[in-house]
Amino acid sequence: MPATVKDVAKAAEVSIGTVSRVLSGEPNVSPETADRVLRAVEELNYTRQRRRKSPPVSRPLVRKNVAVVLLGLDRSLATLPSVASGIHGAESALAEAGANVFLADVPLADRLPEPLARRRVHAVVVKAALQTELIDQAAPELISRLRELPTTWLLGRPRGANWGDVVESNDAEVGRLAAEHLLSRGHRRVAVLDPKPDHVALGQRYASFVWHAERAGASVSQVLGKAGEWSLPLKTVDDVELVDRLLGRVLRHRSKPTAVFVAADSIAAMVYRACSKRGLRVGEDLSVLSCNNERPLLTGLYPEVTTIDIRAEQIGRQAVEQLVWRLEHQDSPTVGVSVEPRLADGMSVANLNEETE
Repeated sequence: MPATVKDVAKAAEVSIGTVSRVLSGEPNVSPETADRVLRAVEELNYTRQRRRKSPPVSRPLVRKNVAVVLLGLDRSLATLPSVASGIHGAESALAEAGANVFLADVPLADRLPEPLARRRVHAVVVKAALQTELIDQAAPELISRLRELPTTWLLGRPRGANWGDVVESNDAEVGRLAAEHLLSRGHRRVAVLDPKPDHVALGQRYASFVWHAERAGASVSQVLGKAGEWSLPLKTVDDVELVDRLLGRVLRHRSKPTAVFVAADSIAAMVYRACSKRGLRVGEDLSVLSCNNERPLLTGLYPEVTTIDIRAEQIGRQAVEQLVWRLEHQDSPTVGVSVEPRLADGMSVANLNEETE
């Protein structure tokens, strides 16, 4: 007779509700409790009833334990709308595919989480810090364990991670879209404002932006923060004064830019504040183009921000598709998948062509 949820709860010495929370991937369960439940599930060969009735082909992860690992992230970064949307997309797709999902949060990358240590995991989706030498700084036993597992890196691969597949935004396309939009609006003197010059994904966006803008004949000022000042757990940019100083440098440039590109909406919000402090009108005195399309951060900003939508939730869902493929093709070379971004037009970029007509 097939095992029931009551059997699992009894074997793990927890309540039925706790079993349900673990199998649904809810984070408010201790790693030790989650591990006991997952061991009981495996030992009893338990399958949730609603899956047992009709296990369709489209649920390829039934009876698979998949960890969503947050590696080297401060809570402020893990809860950014773009990161949270990517994680939500992955968790939703894992649940739809029938996987048993649990979250492993390792902010300092300094330990091997208990569920991974007990070898009850079949695969992992990892969202990692994209600054600092994370792989070199992480606990060796953690990196060794991750190397053993089919891995998909979500929203970018950290420096030094030479294993596993990656699903991310097409950051080169982000830069191209940003440059071509500003150029199409008549901007020939532009700037990039980058508080995180050693960030993998943001750096790729800026490099592509500069290349496309300069190739089209625009002059580009690059105003950067200091590299090497970030440590684990990696935080979001929250230094308002730093962004204010960087904007001041943009405005003091001999050939004053008419537009500035920032590669994240959280930074754009602080640029808006710095403009307001100086009495500058965004979209009139200075145009601003941003990236990520993080609506919770942009809703209160006026004029509406022109931004590049990286489609973070789609990236999360596609990461699971790639993980399924990897489980079926474990000997194949690593794969990189890029999700194409889209321009979300707002009112923060002036059309200088209209002013000269």
